[in-house]
Amino acid sequence: TALDAVRKLRDTASSHDRLFIIEVMGRRCGFLAAQVALASGAEYVLLPEMPFDLDHLCKKLHYARRQGKTHSLIIVAEGVMGAQDLAAKLKDTAGYEARVTVLGHIQRGGSPTAFDATLASRMGAHAVKALLEGESGIMTGSLCGQMVAHPLPVAWEEKKPLSDEVLSLMEMLSI
Repeated sequence: TALDAVRKLRDTASSHDRLFIIEVMGRRCGFLAAQVALASGAEYVLLPEMPFDLDHLCKKLHYARRQGKTHSLIIVAEGVMGAQDLAAKLKDTAGYEARVTVLGHIQRGGSPTAFDATLASRMGAHAVKALLEGESGIMTGSLCGQMVAHPLPVAWEEKKPLSDEVLSLMEMLSI
């Protein structure tokens, strides 16, 4: 999974200053990048929903270095920019050499947790029930713990905003 890959990269950090940039899926939505950033303890995350400020990022990295931090982790949603592009900007702007990993579709291949397996079973049962009741053109999902059905276009037409709580927590837990 994305989190496992991020943890493995972070654990390889030595006593030298290291900067890891991990690019995850998220062309139009930063939900996955936000979750990976929180779960991995990333110092910075770039999301399509938030303006990117290279100077702000450099200031945070310099501050961390002055505090004795020897490695930093940045998560980038692919819709903001490529991880290689960010690495080049950081090298040109602040002199940071970065290790770059683009997870791509590999992050879809993790082993399901018990929660994942249970959710899949619940959603499958809900979808079959809807079909038996004559519904079509819908998707099933979980909303506040309850199984719900929505018209398929909701999946690509309606953008679910990131919660203010998650955004605030990411800022609080970063460098």
